[in-house]
Amino acid sequence: MEYLGGATRIYRIGWGQRVFCIIFMGFSAFLLVGFWGGAISGAREANWIELVIPPVFLTVGGFLTVRAFKDFIALTESAIRHQTLFEIRTLPFDRIRGRRRYLVKGDGKSPSVWHLKVESNDDQFPTLDFEESYYTFDEHFRTWFSGLTDLDERDKTGPKVSNFGLV
Repeated sequence: MEYLGGATRIYRIGWGQRVFCIIFMGFSAFLLVGFWGGAISGAREANWIELVIPPVFLTVGGFLTVRAFKDFIALTESAIRHQTLFEIRTLPFDRIRGRRRYLVKGDGKSPSVWHLKVESNDDQFPTLDFEESYYTFDEHFRTWFSGLTDLDERDKTGPKVSNFGLV
């Protein structure tokens, strides 16, 4: 977590994921130099897979690394902001309808992941949705998030709207 002037709190992607991305990119660069170096120098014959896979891995590794260092969630004095590699989405506190927490079930190849969602009460502002374990949230964020209206609980106990029979 970082502080950028005043009361802004910045929550970034965890260091474990950042280190993994850097190692993956380094491994990809090593493959590229190994396969392409031998092929360019004429020391060995390279097949098309050896020439295509390392640049693809390096590109993916570069993308993941930049994303791991660029993405963040910020709590300012008046809004929550979610910045990704391609966009910045800001939701003012006075436009927050409530929160949700839901599980995206994994399969045998991927684990289940908890998501946090902050919904807007105004169509002009975005709903923010992000993985809970991806960012390094502190107690301040958890207290703030828990203080929002729990929309999942409200949906369970609130009246059910029905349009049955309406034409």
